[in-house]
Amino acid sequence: MANSNKPESSRLNLFFILQVLSGYTDEEHPLSVTEIRDRVNEEFGYLCDSGAVISSDTVKRTLEELTNKVFPSGSAYDEAVYRYGYGVACLMKKDGAYQPYATDGDALAPKKYYYYENSFQTAELLTLKDAIETYSYFSEEDITEIVRKIVRLKPGAFPKGRYFDVAGKTRDEDSLLLMNIEDLNRIISRRNCANITYCYYNTEKKLTPRPGYPKTVEPVHLLWSNGYYYLLAYSEKYENIVSLRIDRITDIEEVETPNTHRVENFNPVEYRHEHPVMFGGTKQNMVLLCRDTGKNYMMNTIVDVFGKNAKVTPASDSLVKSYLGHDKKYYEEQGINWLKVSIRSTTGGVELWATQYCNDCLILSPEESREAVRKRLQAGMAYYL
Repeated sequence: MANSNKPESSRLNLFFILQVLSGYTDEEHPLSVTEIRDRVNEEFGYLCDSGAVISSDTVKRTLEELTNKVFPSGSAYDEAVYRYGYGVACLMKKDGAYQPYATDGDALAPKKYYYYENSFQTAELLTLKDAIETYSYFSEEDITEIVRKIVRLKPGAFPKGRYFDVAGKTRDEDSLLLMNIEDLNRIISRRNCANITYCYYNTEKKLTPRPGYPKTVEPVHLLWSNGYYYLLAYSEKYENIVSLRIDRITDIEEVETPNTHRVENFNPVEYRHEHPVMFGGTKQNMVLLCRDTGKNYMMNTIVDVFGKNAKVTPASDSLVKSYLGHDKKYYEEQGINWLKVSIRSTTGGVELWATQYCNDCLILSPEESREAVRKRLQAGMAYYL
């Protein structure tokens, strides 16, 4: 075809049109027959000497066949989109806005067409793009590649010529994150074990193997939490699941040994809320007293960290007086309400969180956790005396 003067090749017409529709249109950015023809010839004109690989008549006939027979309007259109994963729709401009084309009474209205893919909505793609760009453990090369693929899914959703919002200065250009995720996901799907090297940063900011690594672990799940990607794996030492930052793993080797501790009914959402800041410890029923001033938005923090399953009730007068020395009225006069928060969680993470929010929170039970936070705060205060 490259040496032919013939302007069209019927075998490729549908491909040309769908490529342009999928690459340049959505419901808010449809194209006319002429615009589609021009786009096709601009992108694929190199395939023939004349530069015109398709005509307006061919575009019009092909699109009418598609929209009348394969993607007709109404409920049949929705069924076709569900069946094929995409659709081609015909619109007309009426009263200043694009509307589905109707033959009755609107036969002379100019038609425009767009490509709809039954996968991601605009808000979903924008959210994915922003989440990827803000994660510092993706290298600039990783982000460039991923965002370009996202933009291709629905180009009209993104500002032209401006896809990247985050500079690369803070990025880990040596990151193995994507490669690690790929390898670990494959190992988990095969239900095998993995020999990994887990690391820490030394004073030269270089990843250095932790003592005891490399070692063989039994991968259970990959989980995004607290702003990082984690490998959840069974630990024989702790006889429980531990969390390992995937960006701090440098070597992964699949071991064809059956994963004997795979958790069939593992619930990642429940695990995330039971492990604040992905910190370990024994899982127990815990009770906290949290200070709500109306301005510190304490409930936002509670829901973010412990999820909506946390039981939150107004603290009783006796509870407040018992732990704080004053009754509720004393604090209410200062604009403070105390909340009783009951959760089931690992103690280590809650202790760390309660230390961070010591001005707004105290642990009531278990007593061991109260003592752990007390010692941590006393040790920290020693540096400020």
